[in-house]
Amino acid sequence: MQRVLSTDLWKTVRMQARKARQRQVAIAYATRDLVGFRKGDVLVVDASPRAIATGETHAPLLRILRRKQVRLFHCADLHAKVLLLGDVAVISSGNMSNSSADGLVEAALLTDHASTVSGVASFIEQLVIQSVELDREAIDRLCGIHVIRRGGAKDQQRRKTRLTRLGNRTWLVGVRELVRTPAPDEQTMIAKAAKILHPRLSDPDDEPDWIRWTGNSRFVRECREGDSLIQIWRSSRAKRPSTVLRAVTVLLKQQTKRWTRFYLSETSGRYSELSWGKFQRLLKQLGYRRRVAHGIVHLLENDMADTIARRWQVTAKS
Repeated sequence: MQRVLSTDLWKTVRMQARKARQRQVAIAYATRDLVGFRKGDVLVVDASPRAIATGETHAPLLRILRRKQVRLFHCADLHAKVLLLGDVAVISSGNMSNSSADGLVEAALLTDHASTVSGVASFIEQLVIQSVELDREAIDRLCGIHVIRRGGAKDQQRRKTRLTRLGNRTWLVGVRELVRTPAPDEQTMIAKAAKILHPRLSDPDDEPDWIRWTGNSRFVRECREGDSLIQIWRSSRAKRPSTVLRAVTVLLKQQTKRWTRFYLSETSGRYSELSWGKFQRLLKQLGYRRRVAHGIVHLLENDMADTIARRWQVTAKS
């Protein structure tokens, strides 16, 4: 699915948001909830004193959303307008405002293409990590700012948010169960990653999913945050794979001289895995010619990755 939206932008966003398990949004300015946020959702906005004072972001709206237990973050130099609604991404020109909903001519791309969805997920994740979370006291202070006409206030100099180059590629990798507990120094690194990725974990006590790689292969060098991994999994005692896990996003890449650890987003939906046999049949149906077995690493063409993502659920039901 890939559509260009204009007059139906916010109506379509609402419809997709209702179907999604979680809504993650980075939109510069917000004066009206055009998404339908729920508990556990994420919203990154420009909530600087300037944006509040000029009415570009509405502090009382932030208070309402926080009462709904939406996680709110402030990024002062944000100008993007992107939404991640479950497995669907929207890249838009529109802020969450009455003028966007009722008057301005907007354009947006709605897509479920895996490579684009991964890029949006990575973008929002990087913003969350670097932004300031808005608690009740911060929002109370914002609500006390007198709103004046646009351009009547100026920000002090601020730190520039830096984004790494976003990945948008999909890798097919063979992984196996690790039988050894990570060494203490590795446990420290895992704990550090868990702290960074805390906003993305559905259970704060959980450890983020990860895979560990040694050596300096092409995969280690080139796979980056925002890429997706389809994992062919086998247990430590098995000679052949048993399960293939649906594509998930690389959220964080942690490297030392001895190993590289890739931290992954949580799988979602009813059909998060296929049996090894069903996955082999799917690749055969799609005309995939390369040999697939445990231990392989293949970089997929974007069209092939997107086709696998679209056919996954049908295959799982068969």
